[in-house]
Amino acid sequence: MKLILRSLVFLFIISMFWSCNNSAKELREGKNEISKNQSFVIDDSGITVAWTAYKFTDKIAVTGTFDDYSIKKHSKSGSVENLLTKLRISIPTHSVDAMNAIRDFKLRSSFFDAFNTSTINGTILKVNESKGFVRLKMNKISKNIPFTYSLVNDTISIFTKLDLKKWKGEEALSRIERECVEHLKGVDGISKLWPEIDVEIKIPLRNTNN
Repeated sequence: MKLILRSLVFLFIISMFWSCNNSAKELREGKNEISKNQSFVIDDSGITVAWTAYKFTDKIAVTGTFDDYSIKKHSKSGSVENLLTKLRISIPTHSVDAMNAIRDFKLRSSFFDAFNTSTINGTILKVNESKGFVRLKMNKISKNIPFTYSLVNDTISIFTKLDLKKWKGEEALSRIERECVEHLKGVDGISKLWPEIDVEIKIPLRNTNN
């Protein structure tokens, strides 16, 4: 009798565990389905473009923004994937803001001048399940680079990493290093500016389903 009771209890626990797992799976699938069916429009005025450069051998972050941009939308409304696909963004490099007037001047006159880039142009080529590819043109060179994105509180956050060497940025980096040698020198006495740049673009949306 005890053996039968133990077997029944065991079967009951297994059935409850299986039921919970299925319910959780259905919840996740339902949430994904709702997200894909949501329709949005882009709030052009609230877009932000932030960058993080790195200096010193220890790779210390230096942050800033671009305060001007223009976008060209392929889709006026739709899902996040539809809105991002074929979206174009143009960023005038004179709008660089490193939160320091002298640094801003040197970035404009030394770095971007040597980089032959008055405007950074990007076109999103492909978007699928929180990642995609963007064609980025700088220094008269176009490269397709991967990015990831997320949607939180009706705001898309796009993140990508750039290696300026892919756009032949060595001369521009060398020039800004010469201009700012004392500011780029770490405790080891080495002046260093890394070619890697992190970029995050935030695009606020308005939900048209409401």
